[in-house]
Amino acid sequence: MKVLNVLIVTLLLSAGLHAQNNKGYDIMKINDELKEPKDMTSNGYLEITNKRGSVKKRSMKIFSKKQPAGYDSFFEILKPADVSGMKFLTIAQKGDDDQRIFMPAYGKSRKISGSGKDGKFLGSDIFFYDLEDLDLEDFTYKYIKEETWEGNDYFVVESYPIDPKAPYSKIVNWVRKSDYFIYKADMYDKKQQILLKTAIVKETIIIDGCIEATNSYTVNHKDKSNTTYLISDIKLDTGLDSKIFTMQNLEN
Repeated sequence: MKVLNVLIVTLLLSAGLHAQNNKGYDIMKINDELKEPKDMTSNGYLEITNKRGSVKKRSMKIFSKKQPAGYDSFFEILKPADVSGMKFLTIAQKGDDDQRIFMPAYGKSRKISGSGKDGKFLGSDIFFYDLEDLDLEDFTYKYIKEETWEGNDYFVVESYPIDPKAPYSKIVNWVRKSDYFIYKADMYDKKQQILLKTAIVKETIIIDGCIEATNSYTVNHKDKSNTTYLISDIKLDTGLDSKIFTMQNLEN
């Protein structure tokens, strides 16, 4: 009987742990299944502040389009003059997305290597990895707790990247109970296992049932820098031409 009782307790504990881990996946699956547009056009604005308080600003035009493997995206940098004409293309693929950046001074594009995914986009606190269209199955998940933050109730779920080249060891997501959108994420450095960045969505807009972040803020705890990322003039489902998301358009 003693052996049987131990076995029952072990099975119950294992079932409880399995259920908890599944809960994390289930929450993130609902987030992954939120309504998304077929394509989107918007204006983007970056304000980058370094540890000395010096500020750099970047304006751009952003295009994205859903393809079978995920979202392709295209950034065209407009201002200031020293970065005008730069372009950034992400082509969604199963596994690593194909990311390339075009520098007008060189007249050609270069591929972002897997080991360069922690590179800073336009010198901001947004990594190239953050601009990939990551899939639900690119992570494993662990449900942590429920928490109230700034007057709203959240599920807290940890995500562990499967890709060995990912710059993070884990991402802690705050998923709002009311809409299952992620409003906060803590990203932990892969090498040092310490909190590297925190990203917070400050404002959103709902267009045709799609939740879009219009004001987000990322602080880099290691570099003591921060980036504000604003999105405006959002247009959904306009029938963007797939030719936008090609090497030919990138290097024109």
